[in-house]
Formats: sequence, structure tokens, C-alpha cells
Amino acid sequence: MDSLITKINELAHQKKYDKIVGRVPQEAIEVFQSSGYRIEATIPKLYNGKTTGYFLADYLNGERRQCTEGKLKTIASVKTIARAASAPLKNSNFTLGNGLHVRKLNKEDMFALADLHAKAFKTYPLPIHKPEYLIELSDKNHEFYGLFKYGELLVSTIVKILDTESNLEIVDFATHPDCRGQNLSYYLVQQVKKNRVQMGCKAIYSLVRASSYGLNITFSKQGFTLGGTLYNDTMIRDNLESMNVWYCH
Repeated sequence: MDSLITKINELAHQKKYDKIVGRVPQEAIEVFQSSGYRIEATIPKLYNGKTTGYFLADYLNGERRQCTEGKLKTIASVKTIARAASAPLKNSNFTLGNGLHVRKLNKEDMFALADLHAKAFKTYPLPIHKPEYLIELSDKNHEFYGLFKYGELLVSTIVKILDTESNLEIVDFATHPDCRGQNLSYYLVQQVKKNRVQMGCKAIYSLVRASSYGLNITFSKQGFTLGGTLYNDTMIRDNLESMNVWYCH
């Protein structure tokens, strides 16, 4: 394990990275902490419904860890409001409106999904606007879900399934520009939760922009628990965003 950490640090310095992030099980945490890594988020029973998972970070540039006072206030406000929105599971299911339906996507939907991604994202680190890339993902433990209105795909999500860990990650959402602000992603989270048992998954988690009131409220209403915050973690639309980690079992 020590040699692995050394190699990771060497590579990060070669690439001039500011931050190293990772997810490790309980048994590896002390080794990483002794090498300077800090815990930013925790998910109990992440691995096979038994072992706790930790999201770790090592900041190679001290400035990368720093958030402005305004950003920290926003993150704190989002957490407070999201937690207050938490509802009992029996009240967390809502019926779809007229003309709306949710289903798992198949390979025939990949062209429509790629088109939605192109409309939803000006930039993205991966070629999710290409149907062939999405088909490749579908062959590699990824599933896609979509919300349609009268046959038109309006909102989608990517789900990554890790069979060896019995967990899944809701990776991202894409919303048609005309539908933003309506919290339609709620229905996709609801569907993924319903399907997780047949997927063989004991835990679900997702990384959500810490400044997004809507998405954080969505996960809280669906019975997810906040596991922590990854600071200045992910580039989204040319902005470096902190990410909240939400999970449920």
C-alpha cells in the first residue's frame, strides 16, 4: 500500500495536479492518513453492505483547499435547507405528471441521449455527446435512465454499477435547457432506488454540486444522508465546484 501511495504522489507531481482524491475501504484508511490524506466524506456499509468507505484528499497546493467566504456560506446554506427538506420514506414518492414517464434507456436511445447531452453541457471532460461512447459505457457496467414527455427525452442520468462492491453511483444528470429548475431529476432518483435491488446493489451514492439547492434537496427528499463535502473537487462548466456526497441503503 505504501508503494502505491508513493506512485500516486509521484504521478500527481509529474502532472502538476493540485489535488489527489480517492475512495478507500476501512482497512486502508490509516495508511493513507499517515501519508497526509484527510477524510472529506464517509459512507457506512459502502462495500458489500458491510465495510465503510472513505473519500480522501491530499492537497498538493494549499490554495486548492481554500474556498471564499461566500462559497462556504452558500455550501452551508444548501446543507441546512436540504436537511430540512428530508421527508419520511413513505412520503418520498410522487406521481408523474401528464405525459411524463421514466424508463431505463437501451442502445436505440443513445442517439437521443447524446443529443440531450450536447444541449445540456457546453463542455464535459468525457465524450458523452457521442452515441458510440455511450454504447461503450452501456457495455461496461453503466446504465442510463430517462424522463420523457410525450416521447421526447428531457432528463437523463448515468448510473455506474460496481458488482464487486454491491454499490452503484448516480454519476450525472442532464436536463434539457427548457426544463431546468423543475427538479425533474427527482423522478430519476426515485426510479433508480426502486431498481437497485434487482441490480444487486446494497448502497447508492452520488456526488452533487454543493452549491445546487435543487439537487441536494432532491436527494434529501429521497431519504439520502449527507456523508460529507469534497472541496474544490470537480470542473463543471468551466467552474471548480465542491461536491456533496449523498448516500442511502
